[in-house]
Amino acid sequence: MAARSRGRTWVSASASALAAGLILSAGAASVAARPIVILEQVESAPPGTSAQPVGDQLGSHASISGDGKYVVYQGVPEQSVTASGETPEVSFDERESTIYLSNREDGSTIELTPVPVGLRSGNSISPIISGDGCSVVTITEMALDVFRDDDAGTRWDVYRSVLPHCEGVVGNWELVSTRNDGSSLARDDIRPDFSPTVSRSGTAIAFVHPDERLFGAPDVNAITLIDLTVPASDPGRAQIVAGMPIDRPNTVFVHVGLDQPALSGDGRYLAYRSDASSAEAVPVWGTGLIDGASATQQVFVWDRLEPNPFRQVQLVSALPTGEPTTAGAGEPVVSRTGRVIAFSSGDQGLVPSVFPTCTDDCPTQIFRLDRDIDADSVYDEPGETALEIVSAEPITAEAPTPVAGRAASSQPTLSADGQLIAFVSKAPNLQLIDAPGSGAALDGDILVAGTGDISLRRITVSTDGVRPTIGAHSRPDLSDSGRITVFDTLAAAQLIDEGAAPGRQVVALSSPSRLALADADVGTTVVGLESAGWFVSLVNEGPSAFDPATVTVDDRRFAINPDESSCVIGTLVPAGARCNVSFTFTPTSEAAVSATITIAEQGFEALSVSASVSGSGGDPTLQIYPGGGDFGEVAVGQSAIEFLFDVSNVGFVSSSVERIEIAGAQASEFAVTTNQCVDRPLNPRANCAVGVTFTPSEAGRRTILIEVFTPLGQSTSVILAGDGVFEPQLVTLENTVQAGEEFVLGGSGYPANTELVVVFNDDPGDMVHVTTNDGGGFIAFIPVQPNASGGDRLVVVQPPHGVAAVATIEVIQDEPMYIGVPGFGLG
Repeated sequence: MAARSRGRTWVSASASALAAGLILSAGAASVAARPIVILEQVESAPPGTSAQPVGDQLGSHASISGDGKYVVYQGVPEQSVTASGETPEVSFDERESTIYLSNREDGSTIELTPVPVGLRSGNSISPIISGDGCSVVTITEMALDVFRDDDAGTRWDVYRSVLPHCEGVVGNWELVSTRNDGSSLARDDIRPDFSPTVSRSGTAIAFVHPDERLFGAPDVNAITLIDLTVPASDPGRAQIVAGMPIDRPNTVFVHVGLDQPALSGDGRYLAYRSDASSAEAVPVWGTGLIDGASATQQVFVWDRLEPNPFRQVQLVSALPTGEPTTAGAGEPVVSRTGRVIAFSSGDQGLVPSVFPTCTDDCPTQIFRLDRDIDADSVYDEPGETALEIVSAEPITAEAPTPVAGRAASSQPTLSADGQLIAFVSKAPNLQLIDAPGSGAALDGDILVAGTGDISLRRITVSTDGVRPTIGAHSRPDLSDSGRITVFDTLAAAQLIDEGAAPGRQVVALSSPSRLALADADVGTTVVGLESAGWFVSLVNEGPSAFDPATVTVDDRRFAINPDESSCVIGTLVPAGARCNVSFTFTPTSEAAVSATITIAEQGFEALSVSASVSGSGGDPTLQIYPGGGDFGEVAVGQSAIEFLFDVSNVGFVSSSVERIEIAGAQASEFAVTTNQCVDRPLNPRANCAVGVTFTPSEAGRRTILIEVFTPLGQSTSVILAGDGVFEPQLVTLENTVQAGEEFVLGGSGYPANTELVVVFNDDPGDMVHVTTNDGGGFIAFIPVQPNASGGDRLVVVQPPHGVAAVATIEVIQDEPMYIGVPGFGLG
């Protein structure tokens, strides 16, 4: 058969007999009843991600403010053009890098480190913006403080600038890297290979430099932390980080000291990499594996407020025995409060996992340490910490042990609460579809995982929503909520709809939260009396965190109880979690009333979600138990087990149930399947039963309000919810296919009337489009290129958003034919 063109769209075949043998069915999910009010998914943001370029310049080393509004990055200086007579003159800037600030709200970009008039030019690198978005810290060769920086010789220093939107001035830089002798003069010896780190408020800054106390050891580094709230002339302004030995190295190993500092947002904890035994009360130089080679580097964390020298520094990269790793660790990052620390390590003994076979140079993996699993705000208690591997395949019932990435993962970054982690990976087994090619040595895919997630999420996906871009991305950084990721990339043109200029540039990628919220009806309450407390729950469907800042209600008869509401305490609601709002209702008449409760974030790209709450005055007659129910996950098109609840007469006279109503946007997906209440007398303290079944027609959170009414108009209600999920499955008509021919592929359990992409997992460029029918199934003839690789191939069928399915088919390649030539054995 002739070869098909790459990317060609194919029409699904229609063959009912064949479909009967190919299309598979899925079972129903179990019921998990909960006596709470569940919220309905509101499409407050579209699913998926969107990417935008940051600034107009090529650049790298991006850092993002906590709210995601501001990005600083290291870029190429622009050349200025001035008119001189009839010929424009171009002023060439010999610098390789300068620092830019981009405002993602208005799209503006300004240079923060232009060369001041009269000063020697120099590069500026490795910028970092504070979490509050007010301060930028950078390493520069320029003497931006002419009074304390003499600009002599080859030199690097750390500077801070307060940004204009926080009452700062562009070009007004404050020298940070001062000497430790109280002179407040510039050090001039900052190690440019290691980025500085800054607290959320921008007042605590740490950087790497040679330890001048160690005579005869100029290559050994220390870390100094500067407290900008202390006057520059005060020796207490600069502090050498705890964990540094006081003597120069005297072992048979090569030592580099302390580096890679990372501050927590509150400035209390500083994690770093060290080849000393830094957790000892009197630190000494560590050991290595081979005499004459490098000493092994570990990750430690220093508590600045801990007075006990035996507890000031803790080992982070510890084996289950408590001993340091044998392979070493590095690249630490710390959450805002210091509770979570992530790092990279090639040690295969840190956690139980299936690691790739290797000898000395094993691929690095990403690990996450929770220092307070009992959430009592006391860190590093024995038995109350948990270390997990992040760069691993999903755990399943068939494979309960994590399978680590087969290639290196690196460059972790955390959201403010440590619940989301992004990192760069070259491992092909962590995603269904391989990323084609790669860029620089540090480049790879960018993957994101949340606490408790069953799978990693690739965010570096092409604009078609399915195929990965080339693996040419590095240095990710997350906003506080994890909603915005900035990184530098060589594949911007594949990420951005309008295209991008060639070269490495900075991209900001947004993954908005999907929030769940539902209407609630408190039923009938005695006029003038405050009802019992009701709870509504905001459910964050992910993929990023939600930061509730305000909860409001627009009718005074409904009152919010802030002491019982977790949605107003200023903590992030991670993906997959929820927070509660407590409210009461005090009717002033027998009329039915309703109000709107709104839960909202504040600041840049803030999200909000609203729900209607209602009630009426009168004599309460009916009550439902339990007060809510959740069907859990149910396959689309399948029915859940019936949920039963009791309706009770809590009044003092006989009554009855006149009608039962189902309200909500997804009411058609729920049905009353058992009804022992309507048109039957209900004596005081008597019960009757109602059963409801859930059959989702789409994926996502589905919620309805069931209201039960008496003939006199009294009512009570219950909210039921469930999650529709697609469970796609694939099957091939034959187990093998000849290269250059086609095979028949059938699928079921996908969204109806949706275009799908079919690819081989190791060759996503050769794709076929198919469209599902009204039932979410398809049958298609899938071509195989004549030059396709032979052997078992994994076929992946992926919708634009949602769950993919895979099938295996063996591709047969013909043996090559050799034509005989006289004189070579055939003539």
